[in-house]
Amino acid sequence: MNLALLMGNRYSAWHLQGFHLLRGEPAITAFRAESQIQDHFSERGDGTEAFNIERIYFDTQSGNPIARTKNVLLERYASRAPRIVPFHDRLQGFDVIHSWELFTDWSAEAALARERFDIPLVVTVWDLIPFNMERDSERRAIKCRVAEKADRFVVYTERSRRTLEIEGIGEERIAQVNPGVDLEKFSPKPTLESKEEFVILFVGWLVPRKGIDFLLLALRELFADPELKGRRIRLQIVGSGAGRDRVERLIARLGIGDACTFSGALTYDQMPEAFRGADAFVLPSIATGEWQEQFGMSLIEAMACGLPCVATLSGAIEEIAGDCAVLCQPNDFLALYQSLRDLILDPSRANDLGQRARRRVEERFDLRQHAGALSNVYDSLLQ
Repeated sequence: MNLALLMGNRYSAWHLQGFHLLRGEPAITAFRAESQIQDHFSERGDGTEAFNIERIYFDTQSGNPIARTKNVLLERYASRAPRIVPFHDRLQGFDVIHSWELFTDWSAEAALARERFDIPLVVTVWDLIPFNMERDSERRAIKCRVAEKADRFVVYTERSRRTLEIEGIGEERIAQVNPGVDLEKFSPKPTLESKEEFVILFVGWLVPRKGIDFLLLALRELFADPELKGRRIRLQIVGSGAGRDRVERLIARLGIGDACTFSGALTYDQMPEAFRGADAFVLPSIATGEWQEQFGMSLIEAMACGLPCVATLSGAIEEIAGDCAVLCQPNDFLALYQSLRDLILDPSRANDLGQRARRRVEERFDLRQHAGALSNVYDSLLQ
């Protein structure tokens, strides 16, 4: 099977790990656009090394020089979003096309290829807000076209499934596939170590929607807690991208700089040790008008490593974590503080939570099961 993979500028080692284990070892071509977002993934290793790469371009990068210059100026001064230069003709000859989200330019190109070349089209949908990304009439038109043309939609959560059904897509076209974790790579540390400090781990973009601002406020409250006086507590921040200046200013204002360590963007191979070096993991996501936590990739990695986890009730987090993490309200630094305080003061509860988290990942989020389920989707379209 020759598979065309269209993730645009969202290629990462996490997203692609299951594709390396597909049944029959298909030939995979990744149609990849370069951008600041893709640069962020690439600095950690984007997982495309074993694939064929086809470059696609935004209209600020390629095309007529005059039009390109105009588009660059509109992006800079008029908030115009760059658009992908059409490439659907390059999809002819593939056996299956697998694209990403209903509203993207690459899914629009995939829908054109589906219509013109009769190639089965699969679309992964992470979004879990019905009728999202429809304020722009052009994006709404793309969503409608892709919804009509795609043969199968792959979703990772029940919320995404229900979102598609609300938007009019029949259940027979939807396949729910649990994402997976490499359970050998992401595993608990062999023995419990006696450490002088309690390390809290945050992994993610340093943007407000990931909730790190509330986590910093919670950390300040931990230091003010009389029962924790004298305890060494440190926040390890793994992440990069826009937002570090804002985060550093808040850290300075709260006076907690000595307790915060920035690791920057780690490669995917470095992440297991980052989890094993921590005592608790926090995913403090908050919701915006167009986004809720769609899954929480770092959450299931932390759970696989046997870490006790604290997370917010945002989007699909509760669906992923079940009763194997401490869940609290988003936008609530006091709730985060109380949840972390309880784990620090009750090591036996923290240990039990970590063990239950590992078992849940083993049962639901095994990478091999993910690859097998994805293979079944492709096979059903090629019969």
